[in-house]
Amino acid sequence: MPVKDVDVYGPGQRAVIAWNKGVERLILSTDLYAHMETRILEVLPLPSQPTVEKASFESFRAVQDLMIMKMPRAIATQYKGGLEVVFHEKIGAHDVTIVRAISLTELTSFMADYLEKNGMDRRMAVSEETKRILGDYSARGFNYWVFDLVDLYSTTRSLEPLAYQFQSSSIYYPMKVSSVAKGRTEIVLYLIASDLIKESDIPPKMRLGRYIPSDQVVQFQLTPQDLERVDPQLNKLFSGQAWFTTVKYSGLLAELDFDLQIVPQPTLCRTISVRVNESTGHVGDTLTIGVDFVHLLPGCVEIMVVHFHEIRLEVLDSNGVRKQAWEWRTNSDLRQVVLWRPQSEDNYVVRASSWWNGERLEVDAHTSIAAAREAFPKEILWLLGGALVAVICILVGAGITYLLLKPRVAKRP
Repeated sequence: MPVKDVDVYGPGQRAVIAWNKGVERLILSTDLYAHMETRILEVLPLPSQPTVEKASFESFRAVQDLMIMKMPRAIATQYKGGLEVVFHEKIGAHDVTIVRAISLTELTSFMADYLEKNGMDRRMAVSEETKRILGDYSARGFNYWVFDLVDLYSTTRSLEPLAYQFQSSSIYYPMKVSSVAKGRTEIVLYLIASDLIKESDIPPKMRLGRYIPSDQVVQFQLTPQDLERVDPQLNKLFSGQAWFTTVKYSGLLAELDFDLQIVPQPTLCRTISVRVNESTGHVGDTLTIGVDFVHLLPGCVEIMVVHFHEIRLEVLDSNGVRKQAWEWRTNSDLRQVVLWRPQSEDNYVVRASSWWNGERLEVDAHTSIAAAREAFPKEILWLLGGALVAVICILVGAGITYLLLKPRVAKRP
């Protein structure tokens, strides 16, 4: 936002956005220029209070190196570039202020006071178009605002990146707020998440980044070492590996009428199932329980990193208490069968699960077993059966004896 009557242009934005389990780390740098030297107020609406720290252009260089290093061999020979992260003359000297405002009136009043405090005309704080856009964010519950006063020049310069970390229910990047600037722009977002980002997840005006000329999507897995190269803080967000995806927008800033908000859906590259030979049985019966783990479904790939999958099979009673458990480690498909005998009457849950390196849940499945007591205990049935056999034997014996003795009885005078 200009703080005097000049045209501000935003020809480029780039950001590394790492998100996992409700926490986002955003490393952001923008390219800006104006038709004359001026000061501008950058505004970043966020869903929760962030921490802010200085970041490094090295994060973006590391991303570029990884995109080339992870390039599939099949397209490496015909690759024609197009992934270079270009920076202009760098400027720093950020003057960052974080404010919580729950209404548009509070926000615009603060902005006017803030400009006046810094020796600028408070009347330039918010135009009607800017007020409309900020009001939209406020109405959607974005109550935290980051303000950054920047000296701007008539040549394009890249602002030194800042890293913001905050709570967010989705992968989030504000796009709409940039529409107050003029001209065309290219926004490149490097997304890092625990699951794959699909084309259907992103806004229609954006597209997934692709290698040229193969048109293959720039998407691959990152190891803990890769995460460390991009930003040392990222390994605190992820346990094990993560997925990298490039997302781009090219077009007019005025057409940014949307934000990027994605809740990644788990990608099922592995499956696990559990089965029992009888879903109902009696206490003391021997039941057969089977578990089947498929390591990689067709079309899925896995980065070559030392790891294992811990397969757990558990029997839980109706109170969630574990009655018996089995564990196996594998790096491939696995099929196991075990025997189990319920010792008391209850409704049991049989749960099978796969854990990456024994730490992170991947997939799970469950089934149930109802175990009841028999109307007559087996011991009594055996006793009654034995008694019945004995009675039958006695009767048979008596009958045979009678038949053998009958002729003799008949011959007596």
